[in-house]
Amino acid sequence: MSNMSRGITVTYNLNPPAETPSQGLSASQTLHFPVQTPEDDVKKYYDGLRKAIAQAKDVMGTDLTAWRDAVGLREQLKEARVPKRLDEDEEEEDGGEP
Repeated sequence: MSNMSRGITVTYNLNPPAETPSQGLSASQTLHFPVQTPEDDVKKYYDGLRKAIAQAKDVMGTDLTAWRDAVGLREQLKEARVPKRLDEDEEEEDGGEP
């Protein structure tokens, strides 16, 4: 069993839009989640591997959710700066008369 992995490594490189607020966020990261059980017991090894996968999923979910929220905030700020012109659009559709 010496060829089994002793952990899980996840690497990501994000390319968010240039003006995305990213305080405390890293766009590139490598994370390692070790398997904390001995390899000489197959059942314990796979139990440890499942735990490492769950931990990787949780950490990546948290990191990527933070990035999603940051990009969403950027989009909300961008939309707030664009003047809404619904009244003019509706007038054109109705033939120009209010």
